[in-house]
Amino acid sequence: MYLRHTVLGLFRFIDWVMVLPNELEHEFKQEVRSYEEANRVRYVTSIERLAKEEMMKENVIKILQTRFGGAPSSVVEIIDGIGDQSFLETLFTNAITIGSIEEFQQLLTESTSERGN
Repeated sequence: MYLRHTVLGLFRFIDWVMVLPNELEHEFKQEVRSYEEANRVRYVTSIERLAKEEMMKENVIKILQTRFGGAPSSVVEIIDGIGDQSFLETLFTNAITIGSIEEFQQLLTESTSERGN
């Protein structure tokens, strides 16, 4: 297993190395749009998926910190280990609506043990 900062550093490097000239970038975007239209599916790179996951994790933690004045490190560690976007979206909604950090922690613990995370 790689450390989070190692993986993020690798993705930054790949993004830096793959910079295309404006003309090629425009052509690439057109090709992607054509592919999406032909296959009726949006092309999402693994980097985009990871970025979306990371953003969702950060948002859940930020909501908990804002609403309850902080988030226990055990909660942050569990959230950081989640790789399921739909589960993170559920946690996001729960972080907004739940009554206390203790309730959220209990929900998180129960949900992750049921899911095998």
